Amino acid sequence: MKKTLIVMSVYGDMEQLTRDCLRVLTRAGAAFLNERGCSDVAMARCRALTYSCQRLREMPDRDVLLMLDADIEVSLEAAQAVTDAARRTGQACSAIYGNLGGRICAARWKDGLWLAGLGCLAIPVKLLFEVEQQSQTFELLGDVFTAFTWSTPEEGHWVSEDFRLSMRLGGVRLLPVAVGHVKKIPIWPDDETIAKIEAESGEDK
Repeated sequence: MKKTLIVMSVYGDMEQLTRDCLRVLTRAGAAFLNERGCSDVAMARCRALTYSCQRLREMPDRDVLLMLDADIEVSLEAAQAVTDAARRTGQACSAIYGNLGGRICAARWKDGLWLAGLGCLAIPVKLLFEVEQQSQTFELLGDVFTAFTWSTPEEGHWVSEDFRLSMRLGGVRLLPVAVGHVKKIPIWPDDETIAKIEAESGEDK
């Protein structure tokens, strides 16, 4: 991980599991950049990637940017596999993670490539700089940012900021590498449990 810069956008709190993983990755040599305080997801991505490019110019030894979300559990082995693949192929590479509906956070695109979420996405620095050069800049509150991505309707479909960035990177290689997606969900008692308590208490629901 000594040639990797990790970037994360955090609005609110980072999951403890993610914090623990990040500690392991930085101990293995990864540098870390934390973009905080922007509730607009697309804007947060643009800020994070703009800051990353600035930092990477100061750290010419880093050749891969690893985007991590604040609710991802990733092992050192998984992070290394994803960054090594990006380094080897020159393409953006992603690990696999799912959402609460049991579906993976990615969609098939073309030529065997995918549109992917940005939870664990490795981007070769050379490719990132190419996208930067192709992008517009804009000013906000006295700072200048690069418009790496945005969300918008297109041809009758909604294109989210993660899929837009995937497109601009030329597609993503989805690797058979699993990472966890940490989500808080309510846990409800099942009907059998409720019926048992009802019978024992003699009370109607």
